Amino acid sequence: MIESMEILVRQMSNGDRKAYAALFHEFYTPLLLYSIKFTKNRDASEDIVQDFFCRLWEGRKRVVNGKSFYAYIYSSVRNRSLNYLRDIHSVSIEGFEKQSDEDFLCEMMEEEVYRELYAAIQKLPKRCRQIFLLKLDGEENQKIADMLQISEETVRSQLRRGK
Repeated sequence: MIESMEILVRQMSNGDRKAYAALFHEFYTPLLLYSIKFTKNRDASEDIVQDFFCRLWEGRKRVVNGKSFYAYIYSSVRNRSLNYLRDIHSVSIEGFEKQSDEDFLCEMMEEEVYRELYAAIQKLPKRCRQIFLLKLDGEENQKIADMLQISEETVRSQLRRGK
């Protein structure tokens, strides 16, 4: 897995648009979910992650490969999310800036689990996948049921089947 990711990063660094697209599809949603944890705003997080990927392509020749690539993408999105909070909402980011390297590594590992979970969810049938994604966004079962015009029991059943 890491070896294939290193190949994709190297190919993207050399200007391969297909490798870039593969990285985009692999990391867009996990980075979006990661950003939402900070901003609590899906639209702002979408802008942050899209901007990150634009700048990733522009600076592709300077991208570091290997495990540090994961650290780079997550720390970039984290910093952009914190800048959003500071600039747009005048929120103090002092506590976030003091986060230890160990805490950051734990967050990265958690996000890697989310990325793998998201990949597994993509293999589910459409309705089940839709319910899981809403659940990951923090929606309650009843609200999911109301949004999709199904019963709450169907939501629970779909979640059980998906697991």
